Amino acid sequence: MSTAYPGGPDPRDNNHPENFGEGTYGQGTYGTPDAANQTPNYGYNGYGSDQPGGNSGYSGYDAFDVNAAAAGHGATQFHGTTLVDGTYGDGVQPHPVNNPDANGWHHVKGTGKMNPLEAWGFGFKQTFANWQTWIVIGLIAALVPALVSLVLPLLGSFLQIVLLFLYPFAYSFALLQTLSRRWKFDGMKAPAYGPTLGMMVLLGAVAFVILLVLVLISALFFAGSIAKVVDTLDPVQIENDPEALLPILGPVLGMLGLTFLAMLLIAPLFMFQTWYAADNATTFGNAFSEGFKAGTRNYGRILVFSLISGALLVGAGLVTALVAVATSMAPDLQTALIPFAFSVVTTIITPASILAMAYAYRQVSGGPVPTEPQAAL
Repeated sequence: MSTAYPGGPDPRDNNHPENFGEGTYGQGTYGTPDAANQTPNYGYNGYGSDQPGGNSGYSGYDAFDVNAAAAGHGATQFHGTTLVDGTYGDGVQPHPVNNPDANGWHHVKGTGKMNPLEAWGFGFKQTFANWQTWIVIGLIAALVPALVSLVLPLLGSFLQIVLLFLYPFAYSFALLQTLSRRWKFDGMKAPAYGPTLGMMVLLGAVAFVILLVLVLISALFFAGSIAKVVDTLDPVQIENDPEALLPILGPVLGMLGLTFLAMLLIAPLFMFQTWYAADNATTFGNAFSEGFKAGTRNYGRILVFSLISGALLVGAGLVTALVAVATSMAPDLQTALIPFAFSVVTTIITPASILAMAYAYRQVSGGPVPTEPQAAL
């Protein structure tokens, strides 16, 4: 015996605005076929899905009217869901989450190519626009560890390890900032905390192995030079005059320089893996491969991005040098102010770099890239 429907919004209709939160987002049906009409919702057939209708396993989100379903809520409600589909835009095509009134930005679909200058511009602009959040993050990441290390060096080292477990939140916050101009800190939220931390650990292990291999290769190049210098050293002379070791510094510095250069050239291939994981764009394994593809596709642009980062750090070093000169007559004050001055500058550079990388990730992944509404007209 069937019961007559009493009227009002159909509880089976997962896309009805009045049913928002009752059986849709976050309740197990978001990203699955609509229960009433079997039409795919946003994120269904995502990365790694074996369901039909996707593009090589990517999401077919064009069938989902994000603005209607959001019912005025902004794009941040989709944070942690699949916002990429394996295709790229032309720099003008709106992304499905586009809603300037709700988000404060016009979101275009990423072209698959990053723009280093745009990324850094976004990073610094949003650092100051939302300084209540990002300057605090900069203080936690740069200034606090430096101050603690001055007072208690061992505790400072321990604090660096603790910060590793907080980095996934910084990735999450940066992605949220790209979704809404009006986003403000509203709690420690990282939907993909585990995959993000896991990817960071994996990349750290990969970097260690690569570094070890490069050191061994570099040592082979300079082994002859080092051996010749060592043969000429007199142990007694070294004991009486440590400067006798100076001739060996040339080959050693050459070995380290070659290793550093090789690491710098390899690094672009591993820039985006953690962002794919933090965005929950795909499975853990695919996040690694997609990040690698994005790195090869944007290799030269990432090098430019890294050069800008290096120039900013050199600028921070110059500020620190000026402080050192100004306090040269007071050694005790100089010892305290030099790391403090460097940390103050990096308090701004650190959050700006995180936001810049988040913006670059949106571009390379074909995700929602924030642009000024008037610029998109």
